[in-house]
Amino acid sequence: KQWYQRRVRASTLQVEFHEANFFSLPPHIREKEYSHVWAQVSFFHTHAHLRKCIDVAASVLKPGGTFILVDYCGPRHPVFTRDTTKSAPDKNEYIKTVCDAGFKVLIQEDASRHFLAGTSYLRKIAGEEKNDLEINFYDGRISSIKEGLIGMVVI
Repeated sequence: KQWYQRRVRASTLQVEFHEANFFSLPPHIREKEYSHVWAQVSFFHTHAHLRKCIDVAASVLKPGGTFILVDYCGPRHPVFTRDTTKSAPDKNEYIKTVCDAGFKVLIQEDASRHFLAGTSYLRKIAGEEKNDLEINFYDGRISSIKEGLIGMVVI
C-alpha cells in the first residue's frame, strides 16, 4: 500500500487508498462516492458472499463509475488454500455475477499466465533460500495453475 501511495504522490493522479472489510465498511468510506473501485485478490476469500461484495462495491460508486475486479478463480485446491471442502467461482461465474449485479463488462481476461509468472518467481526465491516448505507449496501451486485447477480473472 505504501509503495502505491508514494507513486501517486509523485504523480498528478487524485487517488485514495482504503483498506476495509467489505461486510462492514466504516462510515468515512461508505458515505462517499468513488469514480473507481478496485478489488484485487480479495473476493476469492469470501466466495460464498461474492454477490454481496459486488453489491457493496456498486453502492459506493458514482453513477457511471468503474469497478475493477482482479481475483483468483477455480476450485479451491489443497496446495492453494489447504481447504478442499469449498469451491470458488470460475471465470464464467465471476462474469455472470458481475453482470447480474447490473454492471456492464467492458473487459474480461484470463490472467492466469500472470499468476503463473508471479508464482514461478516466488518459487525461484524459495529455491535460492532453500526453503523446502515454500518450495513444495509453490511447486503445487504451479502444477495447479498449469492443470487449470486454479487461475486468475480480470473483469
